[in-house]
Amino acid sequence: MKVRIVGNSIRLRLRQKEVFLFQEKRAFREIISFGPGSAHQLSFVLKKNSGNQFKIAFRRNTVTIEAPESVCNEWTNTDLVGFEESIDTGLGESVRILVEKDFKCLDGSDEENEDAYENPNVHC
Repeated sequence: MKVRIVGNSIRLRLRQKEVFLFQEKRAFREIISFGPGSAHQLSFVLKKNSGNQFKIAFRRNTVTIEAPESVCNEWTNTDLVGFEESIDTGLGESVRILVEKDFKCLDGSDEENEDAYENPNVHC
């Protein structure tokens, strides 16, 4: 999972295997470690929920984004590139989330392209 944060927005990009695991397990987690033990980790979790609302939470060094199962299933089972939502924080602000399938970079960098979806902008 690639994570990009700009202002009050979070963009998650998942590769093919990650999308498959998300579909099967109902959640996908990416962890970055800054030292030993869970106290030195930061996690991002994308999770399906059975409701019809998007949710976001930050607890115990984990950002959890929940999306309705119907939205997630449409995304994982079709050619839909992604979905987005603005989630009210209750503090007079909102957090914009964008979840996308990760496409291959057009510059051909192999490491970034591993297991990425074929880029629809490639002209053969």
